[in-house]
Amino acid sequence: MRGQAVRMSVAVIIAGWVFLPAGVFAQQALSHARVVRLSYVSGTVAVKRSGSAEWTNAIVNTPIQEGFELSTSATSFAEVEFENGSSARLGELSQMAFNQLALDAEGNKLNRLTFERGYATFHFMPEHQDAYSVMIADATLTPSGKSEFRTDLNQDRVRVEVFNGTVDVTGRSGSTKLGKDKVLEFNPGGAEVAFNIQQGITKDSWDKWTEARNNQVQLSMRNQAVPGQGMYGWGDLGAYGEWALIPGFGYGWAPYAPMGWSPYSMGMWDMYPGMGLTWISSEPWGWLPYHYGMWNFDSGFGWFWMPGSFNYWSPALVSWYSGPGWLGWGPRGVGGRTGINSVTTVPGGVVRTGQMITLMNAGHERTAAGTSLAGPPPFQSGERTTLMGNPLRAGSPSSLQAAAPVSRMHDSPAPATVLMGGNAAAEKALLQNHPSGLGRALGLSHSEPLRAREGSTLGGRYAVGGTAGEFRGDASIRGGGNPGMRGGEGAVGSAPSRMSRGSAPVVLSHSQSAAPSSGGGGAVRSGGGGESRSVSSSPSVSASPSVSSSSHSSSSNSGHH
Repeated sequence: MRGQAVRMSVAVIIAGWVFLPAGVFAQQALSHARVVRLSYVSGTVAVKRSGSAEWTNAIVNTPIQEGFELSTSATSFAEVEFENGSSARLGELSQMAFNQLALDAEGNKLNRLTFERGYATFHFMPEHQDAYSVMIADATLTPSGKSEFRTDLNQDRVRVEVFNGTVDVTGRSGSTKLGKDKVLEFNPGGAEVAFNIQQGITKDSWDKWTEARNNQVQLSMRNQAVPGQGMYGWGDLGAYGEWALIPGFGYGWAPYAPMGWSPYSMGMWDMYPGMGLTWISSEPWGWLPYHYGMWNFDSGFGWFWMPGSFNYWSPALVSWYSGPGWLGWGPRGVGGRTGINSVTTVPGGVVRTGQMITLMNAGHERTAAGTSLAGPPPFQSGERTTLMGNPLRAGSPSSLQAAAPVSRMHDSPAPATVLMGGNAAAEKALLQNHPSGLGRALGLSHSEPLRAREGSTLGGRYAVGGTAGEFRGDASIRGGGNPGMRGGEGAVGSAPSRMSRGSAPVVLSHSQSAAPSSGGGGAVRSGGGGESRSVSSSPSVSASPSVSSSSHSSSSNSGHH
């Protein structure tokens, strides 16, 4: 369709006003204690923390704070998930900075990003008076309400495409409003000051991947056995594990994991200023279960997680131990107990130098073999306390190669899978077989969301059979029921009249809204499971340097529009 050149008088704009209307990001009474999540990693993704000149490799579930930057290499991709499920997805050879992640005095989230190169898609779902803005070249994009838009940027050209909602654009050319299906292009360094606006978007591989990722999130939230609160990471629980009614405990969740698996055993410890040692799980589901709630252990069926409160974000809820040549930790369960008299252990240098913890270097020791510590081990003077991980050579990955072209005449690269570690063909087939939202609402289909079977569940004690919409390895499985589960008492999803620890757990079916997750009473443990420092997520601003969950949205906002 023929482009329409929109010429406007050049406005003089004070730098602080470019990002959002005056006063929105006023610095009075702002809290900067927020954490967002690196929720998807494919290929080489690097992170740089505020005040650092060093880029390091980032793994999934890396906590992102104000002042951090992300960068992707060739054929590499990343997704950042905000507290309420909003997202920013980076294509290959892309870079973005998180200039502001703050809370105002009323508890509204203030998000100001700078997109520096490459291509990315932003899906924002503000609550209350939340504010988002994306700075790109010499323009600022400010979405109005729920919106989804894409940006492409190289040295010569900027392109903005709006898939849903409206986006206000302010730059040297003045201001304009882009609605759904509108495309804007301009040359940020050119002598001619003009916005070129067109109608109509042709989607490429990247757009189709982001759409499939949105659909997976939406399907997961609609098919939860235990409904969530629209918060980050809840959809992962249905994709990588099962909810069950646990005898003697109540409702709990367990990941698909092999026999002998234990929490906090795959990932790394990272030092975050103001929070102390923070656990970063390399498991794709490893966000909510390691920063909220508690883990419990039963000798009959292993480890499971219970949600508890979502009022506070914790760096890690563990108890620490030390022994001859080793450091150890175990999940802090009910009443602060470790839950089992065995802890995960590694040589002391593994924690202090930020090495990845895997089956190769981790072991287990009885708690009686070591000494209980009051908190995480202190770092000695001169030891490295900046962001850990493998440092990269000078410069970000995206800056070390030719900039991604902004032309949309080609197919922009995209990840092969929607779920990390999944089978691309199986995922595509399963997503395509899902009916429309109307069909699901009318009960015309009971198909389930994509599931990644990585093993058995409930600590490896119980094999879980196939259900519709799952895949294991390269094989798409479309069986029914859970034949591997030992017979539960009562109907699936309903509580037996008496729960004894000797009976088997009852796996909950999906789409039944078995029980709401708890939103009440809990406390954060700052410093990696050491001393308790509660941090409020209420609208009032806390002086504590630790992190408020700040967010957590109601179930009405759980899906994507």
